[in-house]
Amino acid sequence: MYLRLLLVVVVMLSFGCAHVSNDKAVLPNDMAKSQQLDEQKNDVTVDEKIEPSQLDSALLYSLLGGEIAGQRGKVEMASAFYVDAAERSRDPQIALRAAQIALYNKDIVAAKSAIDILLEDGRLSAQAYRLALTIYLRSGDVPKSLAQIDYLLEETSIPKRNALLSVGDIVRRNASKAVAVEVMEHLIVDYPEESGVYLAHSQIMAHVGELESALNSARKAVEIGPLWATGYVQLALVLENKGDSEQALATLKESSERLQAKQLVMGYGQLLAKHEHYLEAKEQFLNLATSEKDYPEARFALGLVYLKLNDAKNSKEVFENLHKEGRFPSKAAFYLGRINYHQKEYKEALKWFSEVDRGVNYVESQANMAMIKSETNDLQGARSILQTLRLDSPKSATRFYLLEAELLMNGQHNKEAYLLLTKAVEESPADLALRYTRSIAATEVDDIAMAEKDLLHVLQATPKDANALNALGYTLASKTFRFKEARQYLTEALSLRPNDSAILDSMGWLNYREGKYEKALILLEKAYDITPGGEIAAHLGEVLWVLGRQKEAKVVWEQALKRDADNRYLIEVLLRLK
Repeated sequence: MYLRLLLVVVVMLSFGCAHVSNDKAVLPNDMAKSQQLDEQKNDVTVDEKIEPSQLDSALLYSLLGGEIAGQRGKVEMASAFYVDAAERSRDPQIALRAAQIALYNKDIVAAKSAIDILLEDGRLSAQAYRLALTIYLRSGDVPKSLAQIDYLLEETSIPKRNALLSVGDIVRRNASKAVAVEVMEHLIVDYPEESGVYLAHSQIMAHVGELESALNSARKAVEIGPLWATGYVQLALVLENKGDSEQALATLKESSERLQAKQLVMGYGQLLAKHEHYLEAKEQFLNLATSEKDYPEARFALGLVYLKLNDAKNSKEVFENLHKEGRFPSKAAFYLGRINYHQKEYKEALKWFSEVDRGVNYVESQANMAMIKSETNDLQGARSILQTLRLDSPKSATRFYLLEAELLMNGQHNKEAYLLLTKAVEESPADLALRYTRSIAATEVDDIAMAEKDLLHVLQATPKDANALNALGYTLASKTFRFKEARQYLTEALSLRPNDSAILDSMGWLNYREGKYEKALILLEKAYDITPGGEIAAHLGEVLWVLGRQKEAKVVWEQALKRDADNRYLIEVLLRLK
């Protein structure tokens, strides 16, 4: 290992120093993946080379130390070694590598030291200047940041407005609010007639929450560049953020009809969809997809709108065609999976969900696959998926614990659910969702003390949690004779949500348990009118039954069974009373 690294360093210094390269291999391991620098392949030659004979032992030690530390994932150590090597050698290639590693390590002082060395050469690539701009912005050095911007604007071949907009994006992503504002104010003075500088300023002001300033700059941008579609998109975004949705829609409607730019039509359709104007959005996307044959984004948006309109047939056709063409295949597979799942075509849904790549929709696809397996009596398969997701995404472990517990309780595996949630609570004792759900499982296995403990824990953190108040009140009403305490919790819950059918049902059941059948009937009938669910129907029928109104009770149960034939509360009461 050590011999190979030595050869790598010697070869790099003998031949690699001929260019200041943008090759991502300059970062050890996978650091390069996180660099957010724009890529251009315009390397600049550096005349002077460092021959192997020029390497003193201290320089070799720093280079080897940096390589070994990088290979071992010790980024901070790698950065220190490379900055030392850059200072010793004054070599551009080593300085570039040192600056990138230091930036990855968020050591801006070291990165600035290295980039200063790199800039001594004076003949660098645009990529190197962008790296320098990033570092100087993060260090708060406005004069040096402006110098790099000048270099970039002088060398670029793209229109000045676009170049300024691109520079503004770098500023927005890397500068503090004060530095960003100061830099942009300088650029506005230097380029007062360029719409791009006002557009960049608008984006930065919107990013830092200065919406009035953002609006003024967006208006200035479209005033200077009335034919530039990007300006109207930004203007509409700012108006939307300010809460003026009507004006935002009007801006995009007018500009899209006048300029016929697909960017504007797309933006208009998306804003219509956001505000649930789905028919109008469909018209925009349909027209765009028809006029712009090679614009798959319009067809994808059209497929989503069809879904919102409950037009599964057309949505399915759109996504199938996109998938067949290799356009957004993973996203198309995800929505095809959802369509088939909704239609209970489980085999097809599993096929599509299995084609979703790791990314935005991967976790939801896997969760859907778990639910399908559970619904098709493969509970172990469902649990296996969720357990894998917990390992792959530890930050989202709570979600998968809760889903697995829900599947277990749906299958009446209450003891396993309780043990699983106990494990989850041990891992995340402060998580209120886990505590609340474990209280339900604890009630199902008659561990009332644990249920009460968990619900009191939730209420200590969130005293006005109506769900927790209701759960605790109902548990005490149905599982104990502590009716006075139950009434206190349920009364408070009803004060927070007086028309909540679940809380009305709980209070009705408390009155039934206390023998106050007429009061119970009034509350349960009100709850049933709001939500004619199985559990409420079971309670309502039981009250009617004890009041001697058995025929009415049977009607309530029969109607509820038509809607929810597998409801265990209904089944239990029917077995007990009929």
